[in-house]
Amino acid sequence: MRVLILGEDAPGGLMGSYARAFAELGATVRTYCLARAYQSVMPAIRTRALRRVAERVLLSAFNDRVIADLADAEDDLVLVLKGHRLRPATVDALRERTDAPVVNFFPDDPFSTERSNRLAFGTAVLAAYDLCFTFARHLLPAYERAGVRAAHYLPFARDPWQHGPVTTSLAHEFDVVFVGNLDDERVGCLDALASQQFRIGVFGERTAAVVSKGSALSRATFGPPAYGQSLSMTLARGAISLNVMRTQNAQSHNMRSFESPACGAFTLSQRTGELTELFAEGEEVACFGSVTELCDQARRWLDDRQGRDRVARAGFERVRDDTYVRRATTILERAGIGVGSMP
Repeated sequence: MRVLILGEDAPGGLMGSYARAFAELGATVRTYCLARAYQSVMPAIRTRALRRVAERVLLSAFNDRVIADLADAEDDLVLVLKGHRLRPATVDALRERTDAPVVNFFPDDPFSTERSNRLAFGTAVLAAYDLCFTFARHLLPAYERAGVRAAHYLPFARDPWQHGPVTTSLAHEFDVVFVGNLDDERVGCLDALASQQFRIGVFGERTAAVVSKGSALSRATFGPPAYGQSLSMTLARGAISLNVMRTQNAQSHNMRSFESPACGAFTLSQRTGELTELFAEGEEVACFGSVTELCDQARRWLDDRQGRDRVARAGFERVRDDTYVRRATTILERAGIGVGSMP
């Protein structure tokens, strides 16, 4: 079985997780970085305004580059992760070259107005795929309205190669650890905790730069982003691992929903209807629905070390076998490619 994965070769990214998963199932896996292909056709344009003017030309050159680079593709399955710059003709060309199903998994909301998520050629491109998968169950009707022939729910998962519990005898440096990039809502949550004298550790890209000087949060400890195998050690530095959803995840869950319990961390997550279907609240994760409840929950669990340990163990057991191998198996089965019994 030969699997071609198109995505982004980013630290801790989905492309690596799915590549390892399909390889564990016995497939020969080849990956292709769409981000690198786009950068290769982008000239040195100094201003954002000029880049936007040239965007259509760049997108055309990028799609031509993808088709040329994959001219020799001979695979049994093509999996596109996000692929927001691909045009329908490129999806069709991949199918013609390989005579294999071309499947899309979009790890964000393709119907969002956020520029980073927006489909460059509109939502009609989704209908070009043989199958589409989404992490958010509530988005399935939108896929149907976009003309997608088959759309399925596929949650995020655990990557055992990257995420597992760590054992340390060191005392926690922080009461609350947050790993990820910041937006207004995340800053608001962390600032509320910092205002109540919780010891906060924030790890991500340019995190300190978006925090107001003089705010309670500005006195927190800021560190570099933590990806892959370093995530477990970073989360282990705090008593509580905080998970705050972005707007697009407000009705569903995010990658950290699985990654944090997979690292053996006690997880305090923003509550969503889908999250509480995936995890038992108060038993496998703790949840909050407002800034006030966040502070109350943080204080309640910070004072209960045994309770945190119990929830963290249960959270890990919940995700232990809910891996990307299982997700890869689901993709193959939905695509009509049998893999026999799951390892």
